[in-house]
Amino acid sequence: MKIASTNVAPRVCRRAFTLVELLVATAVGCLLAGAVLFLLCQTATEQVYGFSDMTVEEKAYILQANITTCLRCMSATQGITPNYSTALYDTNGNFLGYQSIIVFYPSNGVYIAGNISYNSSTGEMVYTTNILTPLIQTVWMSNSANASLTKCWFSPSFNLDGSQNNSLVNVCLQMDDNGYSQQTPNNNPASVYRNFSVQMRNDN
Repeated sequence: MKIASTNVAPRVCRRAFTLVELLVATAVGCLLAGAVLFLLCQTATEQVYGFSDMTVEEKAYILQANITTCLRCMSATQGITPNYSTALYDTNGNFLGYQSIIVFYPSNGVYIAGNISYNSSTGEMVYTTNILTPLIQTVWMSNSANASLTKCWFSPSFNLDGSQNNSLVNVCLQMDDNGYSQQTPNNNPASVYRNFSVQMRNDN
């Protein structure tokens, strides 16, 4: 009579990771974690850039719309009267325009003088509806944490015969994100430059 075998299954040989394998696995894991962290940082940076660009574009659009709407409602006959003390020149001494102008709108047979002015120290663009009541103002733009109006000037146009046309106003403005995206001023995609002209139309 055969006796049943009492031998158990052979033991499986088990061993731990060697030091070399552990070091290789750690290095690969660190590389993967670093790549993921880099991608997350890049994504966050691009989001900041996108927000800065969107904010500056929106503020530039609103400011341009306010200036255009206001100038179109002013008298073409009277045109603009520059505030000559606010004349602006570039670094080479070339005349650019004026940072403050007087505009006129008809009211009951007379013309009311208003003022549009830019303050370079605060980035404020202010519209005063009547220069006789200077405290009544509308602030169209002022510097904030993510938008700064760095330049703005007005200048009259010229007719084909070379005469000055004060009813066709040239406007230039430049705006950036005020350092919000921490990009260099010379390479800032959030920097906006607008150059446009507005024809005054109101003489009722």
